[in-house]
Amino acid sequence: MVMAPKSNVSYAKHTLPYPIYAADWDPYNRGYLIVAGGGGEGRSGVPNQISVLDVSNRAAISTVADIDLSREEDSISSVANLATKDGLITLAGINSSQADQDAGKNEHFRAFGIRYPPRKKQKTEDEKSEPVKGNISLLGKRSLFAKSTAPKKETYQRLLRLSPVQKRDAPGKRIGAIASGLAKDSEVIVFNATVAIPEDRDIITRIALPEKAEAADLDIAVTPESDFSIAYCDDHNIYEQTYRYDFNKKKAEKRPVGPRRAYQMPVPEGFQDPRSRPKFRCLRFLNAENVVALVNKPNKGGAELRVYHLYPTGPAMELMVKTLPRRIKQASSIDVCAFDADKNGNQQFAVAIAGQDISIEIYTTNYQSATDTFSGMHSYLTLSEVHGQQMTKIVWSPFFSPPRASDAKGAKGEKTAATSTAPLHPGPQYARLASVSYGNTVVIDTFPLKPLEPQNKDSRYVLSHPKEERLWKLAYIAIITVIVVMAAMVLSTFTADIAESPTAMRFLPPGARQYLVPSKDPITSTLTQTLTRTVHRVSPPTDVLRNAIDEHHANPEAIEATAIVVSDGAAGEGLKVDVNPDKAGYLEQDPHVKHWHELDDKQKSYWKEKLKAAGQWAEHEGESVLKGVLWSTYAQVAAEVIREL
Repeated sequence: MVMAPKSNVSYAKHTLPYPIYAADWDPYNRGYLIVAGGGGEGRSGVPNQISVLDVSNRAAISTVADIDLSREEDSISSVANLATKDGLITLAGINSSQADQDAGKNEHFRAFGIRYPPRKKQKTEDEKSEPVKGNISLLGKRSLFAKSTAPKKETYQRLLRLSPVQKRDAPGKRIGAIASGLAKDSEVIVFNATVAIPEDRDIITRIALPEKAEAADLDIAVTPESDFSIAYCDDHNIYEQTYRYDFNKKKAEKRPVGPRRAYQMPVPEGFQDPRSRPKFRCLRFLNAENVVALVNKPNKGGAELRVYHLYPTGPAMELMVKTLPRRIKQASSIDVCAFDADKNGNQQFAVAIAGQDISIEIYTTNYQSATDTFSGMHSYLTLSEVHGQQMTKIVWSPFFSPPRASDAKGAKGEKTAATSTAPLHPGPQYARLASVSYGNTVVIDTFPLKPLEPQNKDSRYVLSHPKEERLWKLAYIAIITVIVVMAAMVLSTFTADIAESPTAMRFLPPGARQYLVPSKDPITSTLTQTLTRTVHRVSPPTDVLRNAIDEHHANPEAIEATAIVVSDGAAGEGLKVDVNPDKAGYLEQDPHVKHWHELDDKQKSYWKEKLKAAGQWAEHEGESVLKGVLWSTYAQVAAEVIREL
């Protein structure tokens, strides 16, 4: 596996005796990964198994428990884990035998109890230790989907997802959702996940999908009000519904009553082939109001990441589109890791994408709570040749903010000796990504994290530092600019040589010769002037305003204290962005600056056009990002005075 240039990323690989279709981490990241799959029904000789992998060692993976399931039934298609004191309750999707399905019985929803083995202790030379295995046992099974009326019974439990756990020390109650595949009438079922096998009264809702539609993916988020928001997508639509669920009374309040379509992929116009629409492949929540979707273009034309903001009502807004590298013709799986947020709600997210070329792309995006906006997707790392065959699933381990040293003080408020000698940060922190494949392999990549503010012991953690991202972006812009300038110079020299050579000029058509012969007419532009203008157009604009907002308006206190002032550039062209650390003082000195809400519609339109022309803002970003900025009206006031004179 190639991982340049990030050599500090480590990985471990493990091979099992069956193709792996499903994987999920211990919800509290206790060092175990559950994987499952198999050869399905028949006599292929390939087992159907669930395996417990000990991944506490970043350099090695070992199997500590497994269960061999019936080969008269289907392979495991999906798994999800609930934590217990000594292990897990693993929920799984496994179809009954074809004979049972034909008889109208398909107990596809299974629950297994997993007991972890005791952790290895320090051994002496005299001790003879046998590796202690864990234990997996079936707790129960039942059918949740409606009985199929299709002549051929092919319905299976394609998707299984549980709501995320909230805190390491205060576990909350969770719900789950499953979705059918290859069904005549597809369903999404939401259920109470505080029991191993949900009964009928534990079913929160049953969602019938439109005819011939099938859920491609689904996810669940917990809102700040402790409600549950479920989002799912089919090929061309994203749906959402929110639940306030009383676990004691087993009653649910649904908003809206039926799932709402939050987004629809645009329909091709005119004579375009209906099959030319891109398709949603996967979907994950970033936070309770924003989702990222993986989109595959038709005819293996590439893949994209799209970020959508889900409003409480009405259609979603597309915030961002990130096109994946051209070598990725299609992508099969994504997952999101949310790192800890600071006291202002600012947070970084890591997004992993599995491509058909057996590579994994890692991106990061930063959320600014004050403006409710995301930075662009920053390409962090490409993992190449991760497996020998196609990947079936990738999944991040959950990340929890580590406990910090307390601010213990003496009787007079001074720091105690224990506090002064305590480490600033609680030791190395990691994000871990598991990927599984048809080729029976499991790979776990481990990414070291860093505190955003090393001198602050309560600092949140990030995978990619925002300042480093800006430096990489500036370096990229500089390289592109140098390449364009050099190409222009080479082309200019080449054409000058041709103009000075009568022999070469004879081989050019008359229409081309006039552009190579120097003109005395000042109206005629020379090639050199044309190239100079081209260089100015091609050079990408720097995100001066965005960078200023990210750096100086990261929280509400900073917005109140620091002034970011946008004014017209020299001769009224372009933009000028200034930063003043004393916002109150600046407002007193300059009567011509206004907040965004103080501008009239004409002034707002003026600045929007200027921002778009400078590449500093786009319509889909909304006006919220502009509200903390001050806008100079001096040039516009002066223009009005001149007109009146």
